[in-house]
Amino acid sequence: MKKRNLILNKKIITETVETIIDSIYEKTEDYMFEYGSYSREYEETNDEFFEDREEYIIEVIKELNNRIK
Repeated sequence: MKKRNLILNKKIITETVETIIDSIYEKTEDYMFEYGSYSREYEETNDEFFEDREEYIIEVIKELNNRIK
């Protein structure tokens, strides 16, 4: 990458990473509802849902890291 475009390069990388993270959260939630025993009605007040989601996110990121290596 060219030095003169350092700010632009950082912006592109940051935006890409943010989009990927948002997508991971969104898709994980979709699959939790589809394959798990979660109801969309109780998503916002269900601590178990959020705890489980965070565990899934950690595992997804670990798997991505393993595949990228």
